[in-house]
Amino acid sequence: MKQEILQALQWRYATYAFDTTKKVSDEDLNAVLESGRLAPSSFGFEAWKFIVVKNADVRAKLRAVGYDQPRITDASDLIIIAQRTDTEHLTDELVARTAAAQNKPVAELEMLKTMASGAVNRMPADQAKAWLKSQTYIPLGIMMETASLLNIDNAAMEGFNTEQVNEILGLSAKNLSAVTMVALGYRGEEPRPKARRTHDEVVEIIT
Repeated sequence: MKQEILQALQWRYATYAFDTTKKVSDEDLNAVLESGRLAPSSFGFEAWKFIVVKNADVRAKLRAVGYDQPRITDASDLIIIAQRTDTEHLTDELVARTAAAQNKPVAELEMLKTMASGAVNRMPADQAKAWLKSQTYIPLGIMMETASLLNIDNAAMEGFNTEQVNEILGLSAKNLSAVTMVALGYRGEEPRPKARRTHDEVVEIIT
């Protein structure tokens, strides 16, 4: 299994040209989404939502505000990873979710509530927003790795006008803001050779 993981990462590359005739199965798409849902987050806030855009007209609009990147429309599937903006609700949701999972009354999780609310409330609003935004990159990485293990090509995109994407998808009204896009499908071009730094250049072991 270790070798399979490394082989999948070696196989993967940022796909620019997708084969428009090939589609990702619903089963595989759901596996990618489920891997993102199971991603860890600070305190377990899960301050994100994944929006799968299948509508061709909507994807054309997104391409127009995404620097005309062909993969927005050409990939089999497009996932928008959005961050939650209603930070004031995250703690209560976390406590209720934890109480249900552990079959405990909410009153027994007062320590969790204090710690979680303290983590959010001690930060200025802009810092809390940046912290929660950074959390969304965790499911992004896990979904990309899962897709690669399934031999599904994938590419992450941050090149788009956030305000316009939010407007097209009606995200602001849902207390969401787009962070990244993930295109899934099958390559329509030969990949370029990887140009990664060596193991010794990126890993330092302190003994």
